[in-house]
Amino acid sequence: MTLAFHMMPLVGTVLLLVSRRVSLLHAGVAGMAMALAMLISVQPSFDAALGTVAVKAAEGAWLAWHAMSIIAAGLLFHRAFEARPRQAEAMAQENRRRAVFVACFLVGPFAESVTGFGVGLVVALAMLRHMGLPAIQAAALGLFSQVLAPWGAMGVGTRVGAELIGVSFAELGTASALLMAAVLPCLLPVFWSLIHRAGLRSTLADRATDLALLVCLAALIWATNRFIAPELGGGLATGFMLLLVEGPRLLRGGADIRRLLGRLWPYVLLVSGLMATRLVPPFSNWTGSWLVLDPFGGLAPLALLRHPSTWLVLVAAILLAGLPGRRAGEVARGALRAAVVPMAATLVFVELAGFMSASGGAAMFGQAWQNVAGHLAVLATPVFGAAAGALTGSNTASNALMMHIQLSLAAESCLPPMLIAAVQTVSGSICTMLTPGRIVLAAGLLGLVKAEGDIYRLALPIGVASVLSLLAVIVVAVGVSACS
Repeated sequence: MTLAFHMMPLVGTVLLLVSRRVSLLHAGVAGMAMALAMLISVQPSFDAALGTVAVKAAEGAWLAWHAMSIIAAGLLFHRAFEARPRQAEAMAQENRRRAVFVACFLVGPFAESVTGFGVGLVVALAMLRHMGLPAIQAAALGLFSQVLAPWGAMGVGTRVGAELIGVSFAELGTASALLMAAVLPCLLPVFWSLIHRAGLRSTLADRATDLALLVCLAALIWATNRFIAPELGGGLATGFMLLLVEGPRLLRGGADIRRLLGRLWPYVLLVSGLMATRLVPPFSNWTGSWLVLDPFGGLAPLALLRHPSTWLVLVAAILLAGLPGRRAGEVARGALRAAVVPMAATLVFVELAGFMSASGGAAMFGQAWQNVAGHLAVLATPVFGAAAGALTGSNTASNALMMHIQLSLAAESCLPPMLIAAVQTVSGSICTMLTPGRIVLAAGLLGLVKAEGDIYRLALPIGVASVLSLLAVIVVAVGVSACS
């Protein structure tokens, strides 16, 4: 009975999400209310309950603000970027197969890494729909744009996951990047199958090139997380790979380079500014020590001059300055309205996670599952993460719901907690592509009617391949562990 009581917030939230009758935000609010009631019930007195709730709520709001500010700033940046007047661009298709690979694994993930919230899918499908592919296959292929979702919106969900368990963003980002070396190659058979159904053929040389590019991409993601900044892990790595793959073609036409730079200079400025705050002394020293907010004495301090939201707002302001005043105001107000719901959802899920952790509910669930599954309990970690990502459609919500539970499983196994935290982050993030909202968005962008089931069936193997690759990592880790 005690376990059932402690699990009410999680189970209730999941049931509401599965029902599809309430939104992510409303399900989160219900779960947060149950977690709050549970936390109050385990306190020794009413005064103690008030004090504990106030502290945990304030800490949760502070942790959530790191993500909420990036959500609002990222949407403002994206709306300002898209509002610029520009000429129609013709898509070069000298090698259609290569163009599909670039859209799925480089351009789409780049856009998702910098702005997040499904923007990568929009960008990838904008490319794919002009390539003469069958619409159903194009929709499924577009979902590959979400494979770097752990770094989506500059790693907002991974940042929250790290803050919830008290490790640095760089530590969790680097551990997650190591896992991508196993996940990305395992996605290629699914990609090859989809493009084959779409009428494109792959030679042995094509497949070897695909594999080499994804291994290189995984290495760059790890290096960026380890040596530069985790929030740049996806954007910088995919940007470099785009130069490597598309650079030779662009160099053959100077006009193409100028047109591309004229189009993408906001992204260049954004990434360059964020890199400078970390790598260029003495600027990097100043930005790390000036205007640092730390209201909770070491709990996720926020360096304003280094934070992605600051630079997103700065570049967005430059873009908006080039628009007529009334139009700029409309864009800004529209972006803020669009940000309200995801910001609120982020807040309630982080609060839910904090209340559950403080009451002991997460640890109890982990212990109960351990009692049922024994030494095999830890094998469920990628499945739990994937299910939470697919249900919520948000890697922030997935990490908030499951991170403490996953770590309780790690505590009962012989595996490092950081490995389990990274498995949760990667599985939960990638499988957000399978949420109904992403599937509906893909169908709508391509003008498909009642095709969501077909798209889902084609896209499901992407999630399955991700989970199986992470499960293989856990099996190997258990096998080589010194624990019995």
